[in-house]
Amino acid sequence: MKALAALLLLPLPAGAAELAMPFSARETFTEARPLSSHRIATARFAGTLPSVTAEGAVTRRIWQVTGAETTLQILAPLREQLVEQGYEPIFECATRACGGFDFRFEIDVTPAPQMFVDLADFRYLAAQRGAAWVTVLVSRSGDLGFVQTTTVDPNAEVAPAQSTSSPAPPPAPPTVPQLIGTLVETGRAVLADLEFETGSTALARDSYPSLDALAAFLEANPETTIALVGHTDAEGGAEGNMAISRRRADSARALLTDTYGIAPGRIDTHGVGFFSPLTRNDTEAGREANRRVEVVITSTE
Repeated sequence: MKALAALLLLPLPAGAAELAMPFSARETFTEARPLSSHRIATARFAGTLPSVTAEGAVTRRIWQVTGAETTLQILAPLREQLVEQGYEPIFECATRACGGFDFRFEIDVTPAPQMFVDLADFRYLAAQRGAAWVTVLVSRSGDLGFVQTTTVDPNAEVAPAQSTSSPAPPPAPPTVPQLIGTLVETGRAVLADLEFETGSTALARDSYPSLDALAAFLEANPETTIALVGHTDAEGGAEGNMAISRRRADSARALLTDTYGIAPGRIDTHGVGFFSPLTRNDTEAGREANRRVEVVITSTE
């Protein structure tokens, strides 16, 4: 493992955990609030999420990391630093052991493009020192790692609420030729050729190149199961968009089962509405990119 990079030079609010990012890192987001709250997971999701809510000065920072091949390579040195600073790890998990999809959408995460979470590759750590808490969320997309740290300290002094942000563009969805390679490498991929108009759940055609490739992959790997996750843009209310996004995933599943003959029991569907955008929703191009269906490998056993 490469040596830890030097601490970033931006001043930290008093009480915030001081962590040196491993490998090469660029801070893209900082937010400090003198009095706020943060929900902290204390065990895996199993129907509900065991958690505590800590109140106090809340500092959130996000980095993009290059050079790491796994999320553990990023998290392990951060855990070591927290222990050296007197924090006690309370809960740690990775992807499916956390509760997978359900865990990810129960915890506090800054939306994309600042923070990106791959549903098939993420790690979470919660640590405590006295009344102070730190959570660390790590994920990857291709060669780029994402790290979100949140510090809550009721005894810390933080300046009035402030934030800075300079995110890189969100990861581009894979082209159809890249689809299976991306799916095998990362456990997830965007079915980029499935197009939905705002408010629509219907697919216009009976076949798509992305579904051709996905069906062939599933036929060649009969033990693999997947989840199709539907997404919407931010127009309309949360409840309606959750239902629309689920029906979009159901539309893709129907084609895979009815047209391609994939067993229904191998495909779960979920809808997350507008809560996991790829990019901003204030342009038509951004809204179009956010209206999508993603495939996530859920088991290879």
